[in-house]
Parts: sequence; structure tokens; C-alpha cells
Amino acid sequence: MTKLLKYLKPYWLKVSLIFVLVSLVSVGMLLLPDYMSDMIAEGIRAEFSEFNSTTGQYEIVDICDVEANPTTCLVNQKSDFNVILKYGGYMLGVTLVSSVAFIGLMYLSSDVGAQFGRDIRRDYYQKITSVSVYETDKFGTSTLITRATNDIMQVQNFMIMALRMLLRIPIVFIGASIFAFQKSLDLSLPIFAGVGLLMVLIVIVFILVVPLFKLVQKKIDQLTLVTRESIKGVRVIRAFGQGDREVKRFEETNDDLTSVNYKAGKIMSYLNPLINLLFNVVMLGVTYTAFRMVLSGTIMDYRGLGDVSAVMQYATLILFSILMLTFTFIMFPRAQVSAKRIVEVLELETSIIDTESTEFNDHEFTGKVEFRDVCFKFPDAEVNVLDNISFEANPGEVVALIGSTGSGKSTVVNLLPRFFDISCGELLIDDIAIKDIKLKKLRSLIGFVPQTASLFSGTIKSNIAYGTNDATDEQIKEAAEIAQASEFINELENGFDSEVDQGGVNFSGGQKQRLSIARALIRKPKIYIFDDSFSALDFKTDSALRKALKENIKDATVFIVTQRIGTIMNADKIIVLHEGKIIAIGKHEELIKTCDVYREIAMSQLEEGEIKNV
Repeated sequence: MTKLLKYLKPYWLKVSLIFVLVSLVSVGMLLLPDYMSDMIAEGIRAEFSEFNSTTGQYEIVDICDVEANPTTCLVNQKSDFNVILKYGGYMLGVTLVSSVAFIGLMYLSSDVGAQFGRDIRRDYYQKITSVSVYETDKFGTSTLITRATNDIMQVQNFMIMALRMLLRIPIVFIGASIFAFQKSLDLSLPIFAGVGLLMVLIVIVFILVVPLFKLVQKKIDQLTLVTRESIKGVRVIRAFGQGDREVKRFEETNDDLTSVNYKAGKIMSYLNPLINLLFNVVMLGVTYTAFRMVLSGTIMDYRGLGDVSAVMQYATLILFSILMLTFTFIMFPRAQVSAKRIVEVLELETSIIDTESTEFNDHEFTGKVEFRDVCFKFPDAEVNVLDNISFEANPGEVVALIGSTGSGKSTVVNLLPRFFDISCGELLIDDIAIKDIKLKKLRSLIGFVPQTASLFSGTIKSNIAYGTNDATDEQIKEAAEIAQASEFINELENGFDSEVDQGGVNFSGGQKQRLSIARALIRKPKIYIFDDSFSALDFKTDSALRKALKENIKDATVFIVTQRIGTIMNADKIIVLHEGKIIAIGKHEELIKTCDVYREIAMSQLEEGEIKNV
């Protein structure tokens, strides 16, 4: 939690003002019982009159014993309205100042708390978008979502409560204790006996509840995971008729979370009535002590009664402060666990370190790519995924990568935009190491179309224009035309203004791929990467798309990762990968004759006559 306190630094002035307001509210709470005590003591007094048998009239005396002489001793209550008015004015003034301070406190604490949470979410999101895919995969999507929502909200709520309560609790507790002792030590003893019992009760509850609150966070993670998998895989679930199974799985996870929350809530449900019982016992103790003091003659006037009134109010404040401390401490473990989970992400050490140099920001790149003895392995792995990858790709060339599943095709092209960093060798663009190019500049050179087409909620127009800030309607339509997407877009009622649902679920796989390709085309980059981006297209659309690409991006360097031989037969250079190594480079005709792996792939997809006639 302490590591997140740095997010309060920009708001130190507001936090300082909050401390002032908390102090004003606390002092106001302490002064009101004291003024009430003085009002009773000074504003009300007893006037004693004793019957004079000689004169036959009652005469005012200093004191007389009512119990001993009930027929001759009278007690009249006298009030001094000026004194009552004075202390009433003091109380009204203190109440007004405290109320204004309390309103300001609530507003400022909510404001600081909201901005505190906002800043953490901002840095959290920046972190998970800046680290490599490998580092975020170590956590998993579900837990990252939970940490960004539930965990940050837990920390934010605790911070708001802390700003309002943590300073007020010690001020009220210490101040009320001092005032109570000053009024009457005897009357204060039942209060601190009750405080001792309350502290024992709090410790017991704390020991029982804290582990449950820690478990709740894990159960929320699991529920998020199950929910996300069920929603994302709804088509597979329906296709295999496993709806009931997934519902049962969700119910089990949901019941686990409910059970833990129920246990924690059950323990907490005992706390309030026990505290109320203890509070009433303390009040009863103070009242009984006052009764004994009256009988013993220790309390003989309205000053004593005023002290009793004040001590009872201070008892309320003392027990209230302990109760608030209890709720703060109960919230703290959940906030502490959440803070730890957030800090784990914020402190991720990314393997992708951006260069500080801006030397090549204005450089005019042509798009020439060269791999020189490149190897790659994941940070925790012992074996390389890629070994001795060496080849060149020049502007105007179409370079295809093919190989069996797991051969490393996608990994090769993922190294170019630095989704991962190479482990050895050199990777250059225009003879400049990509690590020497600012990430923003490097990625502006590349139009990347991933294996899984990802669309964002919005419109078709906003999705195509996603990679550029100043795209015109003509450019958007041109990119869609080249990507063979215009036909189905124009058939929609709203055309390019048609809404895209979350994840693009209202479009087919082929339509999503074509929109993803259009999104890359509109940037007009120097390098294109199509990572198995034609797999969902029919052969007619595939052929038309490749023809349109050849005509419109002929000056760019194009990488195509595919399993479909028909897509790359006309490529300028085909690179065959096997178990992370290049086993052959050449054109289709050469590889059919010289590379067994390539020939096997071709024979599995093409008829023998098609292969011979190539």
C-alpha cells in the first residue's frame, strides 16, 4: 500500500487541507459536550429555601437537607438565560464551522480519492500496453481485468476512508479520553473497561475475517476467468452442446465466491449487535457510577450532572472512534491485498526497452529488412525458439514464410515490431538496428495484420482509420476497396457508419480479416506483415485481394505468413521454416524440386497435376 502513496503527491495541497478540515471536525465534536456540560453547570442552579417558624415565611439559605426536613426545606430550580444563550451561541458556532468543514472534507476526500484511482488506472494501463506479450501472459487476461477494476476500486475506497477517518480517530479518541478524565476519573473507568473488551472483540474478528477477505480476491479472479471464457467461447460451447456444463461450472465458481463472502458477512453480522450491547453496558456503567456518586454526596449540584452528561457523550465518541478504527482495519487487508496485486503489475520489468535516442525519428526509411543470424528464446526458457535466422527482404518484394505448426513463422514476424526482442544476432531496417529506432517510429513503419482479427467497438469507419489520425473518407473507402471489403460494407444499411459490436461479433471471420487488412493499408507503411491473415477468405476473395495488393503496395516490403500454398506461389521469396530454423529459401518452382518439407505441404494441398503444371 505504501508504494501507491506516491500517487497522492500531486494532490499534497488538497491532502493538507483535508487534514485541517479533519482537525476542525474533530475539535468541534470534542467541544460540544464540554459546552453542554458548562451550560448545565452554570446556566442552571438550585436555590434552597427554609421555613422560618418565627416569621412564618420561607427564607433563602445556602443549603438545607431536603431528605431530613422535607416539610421545611424547599429546592427551586433557577436558570440563567444569558448563560444558556452564551453557550448555546458557542455550540451553534462550533456546529456551523464543523458542518462546513465536514462538507469540505467529504468533497475533497472524494475528489482526491477519485483522482488517486484514476492515476493508478492510467499508469496500470500504460504498463500493460508497454510490456511484451510474454510478460502480460504470465498473469492472464482475467486477473489483469480484475486488478484494473475490482482491485483498484478497493484501494480507492480505502484511501477515501483513510483520508476521512485515520486522522480523526486518534484526535477524537485521545481528546475525548482527556476531557472525560478531566470531568471525572470515576465516571471514566467504565468507559475504558468497555474499550478493553471492545479491543479484544476486534482482534478476534480481525483474525477470523482477514484470511477470508484475502480469499475473496482469488475467488473473484476465478469467477472473472470462467465468465470471460464462457462468453468468448460461446459458439464452441453451443456447437458441442456443453451449455449445461458451463452453467454448472459458473454456478460452482459463483457459489464458492458467495460462500466465502457469506462466511465473512456472517462474522461481521455478529460485530454490530455485540458492539451495541457493549455500548449500552458502558452507558449503564457510567449511569450506575453516577448514581452511586450522588448517593455518596460526591455529586451534589448541577456541575456534577453536567459532568455526567459530558462523560456519557465522550464515551460515545471514544467507542465510535474504536468502531471506525475497526472498520478501517477490516478494509485494510482487502486493500492491502489489492494494492500488492496492482504493484506487481506496475513494477513489471519490461524486456522491451525503448531507446532514448531520437536520431532516426525524421529518417526516410525505404523498408529494407535484414535478419543476421537472429536467434530468440523466451526469458524463462532454456532452448531457443529460433536459431540462425538470416535473410533479406527488399522494398517491392513479397516474402512468404511457411512451415509446419510451431516452426516459428509468427515468431519471426513478431520480432519486427518488437513484440519480442531478439536474443542474439542483428535485426535491421535500412541497415539500422531496430533497437536504435524509437518504438513509435518503428511501429509507424509497419502495417501489421495479426492471425486473429481484432475489431473495436465503434463504426467500420473508425476501425479502418484506427491506425491514423487524419484519414479522409476517400482514403478509408480506398483502403476498403483494396482489402475487398467494400462489397459487404456497401450492402449494410449504414455503410461505413455501421456499428461494430464488441470484438466484431456481428461480422464473419472473413469480413473481420478484410477490415483488419484495410486498417493496415490506410497507414501506407513501408513494411506489411500479414500473419496468416488470409486463412478465413475464400479462394476467389484471396486471389482478388492478392492482385489488388500487388498493384497498390508494390513499393513496400511485404511479409506473408501462411499455411496455404496457393497464397504464396507467386511470392518473390519463400522461406521454409522447420523447428525454428530456415531449411530453404527460394521460389515456388525451386522449392518443389529441392525442399522435401515444402513439397510435402504442397502435395497435401494441391493435386499432382497442379504441382507439375506450375
